[in-house]
Amino acid sequence: MQSLGAGAVGLGLGGSYAPASAYGRSRAGAALQTASVVRFPAGAIVRTRLGDVSPDDLADGATLFHEHLSFAYSSPPPEPRAPGTPPPPAPTNDEMVDLVVEELQMAAFDGVSCIVDSYIGPRTEQQLANLTAMARRSGVHVVLGGSYFLLRSYPEEIVGLPEEAIAARLVEQAGREGWGALGEVGTSFPEMHDEERKMLRAVSRAHRETGLPIFTHVPHESCPSCAIEQLDIYEAQGVDLAHLCIGHQSTIERSDDPGWETHREIARRGAFIGFDTVGHRMSASFIPESEKVDMVLSAIDAGFEDHVLLSSDFANTTQLKANWGNGFSTVLVQFVPKLRYRGVPEETIRKILVDNPRRWLAFRPPA
Repeated sequence: MQSLGAGAVGLGLGGSYAPASAYGRSRAGAALQTASVVRFPAGAIVRTRLGDVSPDDLADGATLFHEHLSFAYSSPPPEPRAPGTPPPPAPTNDEMVDLVVEELQMAAFDGVSCIVDSYIGPRTEQQLANLTAMARRSGVHVVLGGSYFLLRSYPEEIVGLPEEAIAARLVEQAGREGWGALGEVGTSFPEMHDEERKMLRAVSRAHRETGLPIFTHVPHESCPSCAIEQLDIYEAQGVDLAHLCIGHQSTIERSDDPGWETHREIARRGAFIGFDTVGHRMSASFIPESEKVDMVLSAIDAGFEDHVLLSSDFANTTQLKANWGNGFSTVLVQFVPKLRYRGVPEETIRKILVDNPRRWLAFRPPA
């Protein structure tokens, strides 16, 4: 996959950090800045690319818990081309960084304060430099997530290692790259492989050692049992479920789980329900947005509004605002208005977008 750091030259990282709110806010974005009181344990921090910050620093906008700032980049034509006309050349590294910075600034205007960047495997020095530049220049907090994804994508040297050795690699990489979360950690469909179960146990070890929160990839195929199997393993391994998010819960079809009892079970046991394919239609999931709204309303009506997280799993250049998409703020500009229309009050929307993700992200680093 060609990513935002592939094969490019060095990038200047001058300039100071400017908070996202410095660029102004839309009316809906400004509504998220309404003060609320959330109490965190003494010493709790959120680890961002630019350093550890207080969870209170994320109180002025939405946090999206699962997005991709490094993604397969191509140059889809925004307008028709004559037959035989070659596509435009792929942008340089610096051009890609400039584009993402502009997209993040527009997302900040819509109300985004923080984005968790999901990535699998080690990042290159160029990718890390890019992420630093994106955070510094955009004013949006960037939290680095990292892990190994699915068995089919594990490096050869990982397969067969004991779980304690994998955990040690994760801890080392998390420290070297400055991870603020472990994820997205995936399992396969139709069944989880033994190597993936071992990976989940290794991630649990890394979590216990570092305190880092976890977010998961549940197969995009509608699979309620896949989510519960992940939850069972993490709970058995002593993971603090207040810092665990079971992801892709917006891919469960009503016919497979009519009352969305899977969502309620996740919340009852103390973890977060990750609705992270909302705001656009993914190729792997064709569940209508109206049904995803029903899922969120079902969780709220059951009393689990404190356990809901939203994100879009953004990873496609056709979704960029530069290409007439909704960009990194698609959750805010495309999905959340549907919640408002269905009667979800502003204080609940703020809790879901602002307070829940920083409660999930904030942890106390070990001494």
